Amino acid sequence: MKGKLIGILLVCLLSLALLSVIDMTDYVKSAENENVVYVSSNGSDMNDGTFDAPFGSLDKALEEIMNGGEIVLKDIVQISEWNKHYKSISITGGTLKMTWANDIVINDSINFHDINLLVNSSANIFANGNKLTIGENVVWTGSPTIELHGGGNSGTTVESTDLTVLSGTYKSIFGGSKSGTVLGDTRLFVGGTVNSDVDETNHALDCFVFGGGNGGTVLGNTNVEFGGSAKVVYLYGGSNNAGATIGKKSNLTITGGTGMSAYGGNRSVDSGVGANFTMTGGKFEQVFGANERASMTGDVDMRLTGGEVTRRVYGGCYNDYSWSGWSSTCSVSGQINLELGGEVDISLTSTSMDRGIYARSRYNQDVESTRLVFTSEFAYNKYKNCLGGDYSGAYFKMSAADEFHYYQYEKSGNIITQTCAYHNTHSATATFYLEDNLIEHYNGGISIEPAEINYSEKWEYDKPEIIYQNNTKCGVATCYVNIGTQAISKTFTIVESPTILGGSVRLSAPAGLRFQSKVSEEMVKMGATFGTLVIPHSVLGGEELTVATDMVENIKQTKWATDIVKNDGVMYEDGYEYFNAVLTGIPKEYYGTIIVARSYVCFNGVYYYSATIERSIAQVAAFAIQDGYKDSVLYTYVDTALKDATISLENEIVIGENGTYRLTLSGTKSYVAVWFTDNNAVVTVDKNGNITALTKGQANVIAKVGTTVLQCRVIVRDNIADGVNELPLVFYE
Repeated sequence: MKGKLIGILLVCLLSLALLSVIDMTDYVKSAENENVVYVSSNGSDMNDGTFDAPFGSLDKALEEIMNGGEIVLKDIVQISEWNKHYKSISITGGTLKMTWANDIVINDSINFHDINLLVNSSANIFANGNKLTIGENVVWTGSPTIELHGGGNSGTTVESTDLTVLSGTYKSIFGGSKSGTVLGDTRLFVGGTVNSDVDETNHALDCFVFGGGNGGTVLGNTNVEFGGSAKVVYLYGGSNNAGATIGKKSNLTITGGTGMSAYGGNRSVDSGVGANFTMTGGKFEQVFGANERASMTGDVDMRLTGGEVTRRVYGGCYNDYSWSGWSSTCSVSGQINLELGGEVDISLTSTSMDRGIYARSRYNQDVESTRLVFTSEFAYNKYKNCLGGDYSGAYFKMSAADEFHYYQYEKSGNIITQTCAYHNTHSATATFYLEDNLIEHYNGGISIEPAEINYSEKWEYDKPEIIYQNNTKCGVATCYVNIGTQAISKTFTIVESPTILGGSVRLSAPAGLRFQSKVSEEMVKMGATFGTLVIPHSVLGGEELTVATDMVENIKQTKWATDIVKNDGVMYEDGYEYFNAVLTGIPKEYYGTIIVARSYVCFNGVYYYSATIERSIAQVAAFAIQDGYKDSVLYTYVDTALKDATISLENEIVIGENGTYRLTLSGTKSYVAVWFTDNNAVVTVDKNGNITALTKGQANVIAKVGTTVLQCRVIVRDNIADGVNELPLVFYE
């Protein structure tokens, strides 16, 4: 490169320090408390909604409250109709009287908590597709038979539902609608102290929870999670009544609570395309993977890994028996998978003839395809004698379709072979693949996941996921898969690109233009090498800057800094090392020349690059001057680069009070200026030349670029409409 600008490399180690974090908790709480309005039967809608001047109606409070706020009822407040306000808020305190009808429609997303809700007898409550939360300490009065719905009433259509219930007593809770349509999925969570006064062992008691609707249509999935200390007699992942339909699967998850009967599917609904039933906690007398009193189309996946079942387990449907014969012959048309393992406790304390564990429906359904899987030898040994035993006079026997499995696994290199301890003809393989000595490149974004598992055709049941550790940035990452008692793990290396942070002016001798970069400490420990590439923009043109670029200067990092620099008090990101590349001896005629810079890391002979930045020494000096640095060499850099430039600024502008205007500084080659005013009482100006008029009067706004000073007179008037600039501008000679 003729007349190279690049001199020597001076390397300084800059300190590593944790960035300080401001605790905003108190500020956030303070801001939230400002968004509270109060309502009282003695208030007035002409009030401002404060504690001392509450509104007189809930509808007024709903109109005025900001989204995300809270309405506090000071006494008994009545609402005669719930209009839609498109808001999501909390309501608490006092009593809300909703007695305008037996069917109450709530048309906003509401979180009720610590409140009494007064309704008519036989009340139906509809969230109408809005997100509704019945939080803690909610007491329903006026009706002993409340039915709560996440969807709407008969004939309505909602997009989806989201219902959370943590307190109160209910006859029924539905995630869906009452003979209406849900276009998407339903979501229902029941927990807390729901139905705490209910006797969940009373078979005759009407106490139901459904993930779907009471009749009607759900085009998506139905989803219900039951937990906490809640109680229920009958729990269903799906819908109720023969008129109901489900477009996708019903899903039931039990994490806690107590109940008598739980079903992954529907009640009296021969509908749906399968069910998922997961139990990790809680206590129920009997559990079924599919429907009650109806067949099921599709597969059933039932997994019991925790909690307690005291009487019986069925992977399929429930069929009634009247002591003289079967009243129904319902079955599952797809595959039934029943998994037993973990810490589930199936005590089977009942002495009735039908106790046992079955993968199929509660009837001798030889037509079903079933698989009973034990996920551990412990679970198999504990429950193998409970598998639908041939008790005296029993109507339940293991059918030919009730195959049970305890899978065994053996590892050889990257291959795990699956066999069944009780079916010696079964053999399948899972092959774990990851390229040897793999090096991946991380430059931000999602985690790196290069491993794969390929299963052979006969592989049955679970296909475990690959687990990754330390695969977000750089270093040695681990990936592994666990199947049964076997595990395969492999490692790969992740290289993180360096980051070039910006340019600065080095003032101590020898002075020059400095580019700073950071690299991960892990890359340093791994033995990588680093450096900075620099080249004038006019030489590079439109090419990509790499170590192979013609006439590029490669400034290699050879030394980390001293502890003196580490203690300068500048804050740097923990886990990174910093290095600088400095261009010294730059001739005056090149103070305005744009230099392109890019840092790199080289690992195992492969280069990984940062983004590129462009700086000139005059440009960086102008920023330093704006930041308050007074060294004379900075002004020299800027003045020399602008020696032949014509710089202009508006001479005069007229602006209205409270108006704003950005001054136009041209001819500076995009160098920043130092802005100030001689009368801060009239106008203010920021570092970008944006002025704000404060009051009637006159001020001069000054822009200083290097030692060049330009001035604009600003006249502020009080009679310009809307506080905008008066046009055309009046220029002052």
